Amino acid sequence: MANVKIITGQYVNLEQRMASVSDRVFAQLLDVIFMWVYVSIISVIFSIVFLSVISNQSYRYENTMLIIYFLLLLPFIFYHPIFEYFFNGASPGKKILKLKVVRDDGSSPTLGAYIIRWLMYLLECAALPGIGILCIIFNKKGQRLGDMMAGTIVIKNNEYIKYNISLDSFGYVKDGYRPYYPEVAALSLRQAEVVRETLMNVNSNRDYYINELSHKIMEYLKIPPLVGGDNEKFLDTILNDYRYYSSTIEI
Repeated sequence: MANVKIITGQYVNLEQRMASVSDRVFAQLLDVIFMWVYVSIISVIFSIVFLSVISNQSYRYENTMLIIYFLLLLPFIFYHPIFEYFFNGASPGKKILKLKVVRDDGSSPTLGAYIIRWLMYLLECAALPGIGILCIIFNKKGQRLGDMMAGTIVIKNNEYIKYNISLDSFGYVKDGYRPYYPEVAALSLRQAEVVRETLMNVNSNRDYYINELSHKIMEYLKIPPLVGGDNEKFLDTILNDYRYYSSTIEI
């Protein structure tokens, strides 16, 4: 299967191997087997208990028994979103085949994304049988309709291909750039995003927000301001330094 290039939220260029059609089909078959085994075991246990209740003429418990049966089937009904959300993007079938669902930027999908791709899977199976495989074959990222809607891809887990990062390719800092504040490496992605959003702000309070954020960052990182006291240039330097440090991680 082809590789897919991912630019992560930390501006790192990665290349990962997409799951092949055969891998995904086989993983789904394994999941179907697991679901069938689970339903079979629950059904046998329920039938034994239910017949016992009937034989004792405890008819008033019939509705309760049916409710319990439905609750026991919930893990089957929500099999994929439950496993993929709580087990880092992998159902049991995917885990065996070393596959993993990720967002198209390499990050972990949200619960909403897992639910969207699962609902679309049900639609694909019910109304458009075979369309999922066709989409995987012809889509350059190997996405079925559910993946396109949820912004996800399925990759071979832990098969990262080493990719030489050129800072020029991102256009925000030139090769040979030297960071001014080493303390910036401690910032989180969200904190860096706040800096970027503040610099892009065009409303009338822009200068106020820039000055306030600059002072907070100086206090948080315990660093001095730039010579000349230009807070906008200070934040711009903070952002470029963050991008430098987040782009020099080992892949």
